[in-house]
Amino acid sequence: MTDVPLDHFGLRQAACIAERLRREVPVDAVLSSPLARALTTARIIGDRLGHDPIVVPELVEMDFGTLEGATLERVLKEHPEFAARLLDADADDVAWPDGETRSGFNERVRAAFLAILSDYAAHRVVVVAHGGVIGTFLGGIEGLSPNDPTIYDVMNCSLTHLHVTPHDTVLHARNDVVHLASLVEDDSAEAAACD
Repeated sequence: MTDVPLDHFGLRQAACIAERLRREVPVDAVLSSPLARALTTARIIGDRLGHDPIVVPELVEMDFGTLEGATLERVLKEHPEFAARLLDADADDVAWPDGETRSGFNERVRAAFLAILSDYAAHRVVVVAHGGVIGTFLGGIEGLSPNDPTIYDVMNCSLTHLHVTPHDTVLHARNDVVHLASLVEDDSAEAAACD
């Protein structure tokens, strides 16, 4: 599985979400995927909030097997039958070559969040994960197919805020990036409002 570090812009985004969380949300724990880009973000958030991140291995992104890092264009060109199956949201048994099945991924994500909800039932937690993980979880909450690629619109360092009780789940914010508005994706612009 590709484990790429955050670039300079990603570090600035992480500083912005950390500052927003520091200002707006009292937090009891910071949980993170073990992949570098998520864990670095979690460490930046944790530094601002006074919590060391707790790694949750099950929050790792889907294992795309031998197609890890492949562009959609490449998958469509080199694996058209597989690509057609991917576009079928009802095809739960689709498996990435030498990677994870959709159903296995969906169950892993579901189990990870159920464990978090159980272990941190009386706490406010920040979960730092990946677009596929968050999209799959939100799809389940919203009654959408976790295989529907349109639910994977989760932007880097966006804020999704859920309030979960034993009786219901309320989605207060999804994919909120207002805290990133001051950033300009230009490395020559060193002054970031969130730093």
